[in-house]
Amino acid sequence: MEGLIGLLSLCVTLTAVGLVDVALFRGLTADYMTLFRRGERGVGARGALTLASAALLALVLGAAAQNQPEDAPARGVLQLLIVLVGLLLGLAVLVGYGATAWRIGERILQAFGVAEAHPGWCVLTASLLIPAVVWIPVFGWALGLYWLATTIGAVVHRLLEGGQVAASTEPPPQHET
Repeated sequence: MEGLIGLLSLCVTLTAVGLVDVALFRGLTADYMTLFRRGERGVGARGALTLASAALLALVLGAAAQNQPEDAPARGVLQLLIVLVGLLLGLAVLVGYGATAWRIGERILQAFGVAEAHPGWCVLTASLLIPAVVWIPVFGWALGLYWLATTIGAVVHRLLEGGQVAASTEPPPQHET
């Protein structure tokens, strides 16, 4: 019974995070959705590289921190950097989750015949599905990592490109001289 309550709490929390993302960060969510529609694999690859780089950085910093004496100030700084990397990845997931849930929910509802679903229903559908799928060993874990990589990849892509996602999908204006 406790596991069911925990799973239900996770679904409610994911739904709340996704709805807040869609409602408060409408421009960001639209940019992420544009990225997903243009090339989800490229966004996922960028996210996978970011996750691998962050894991490697945390591993190297952890090894360096273990080699420092207990009372050395550098050890605390290295541990703080590891926590900072984790917090930045967590923030990227929180900011990008709404768009990922919207896209996953949109695909699921389209598979069931809903042509134009409201973003709230899409986020709710995905927030119920994601924990259920990720619970499946190996296949679910891989799919969860893919969704995590696309979420982080979209955020990183927009940060590196300087917010020019939506503008790049439209042709440049023609000037008559």
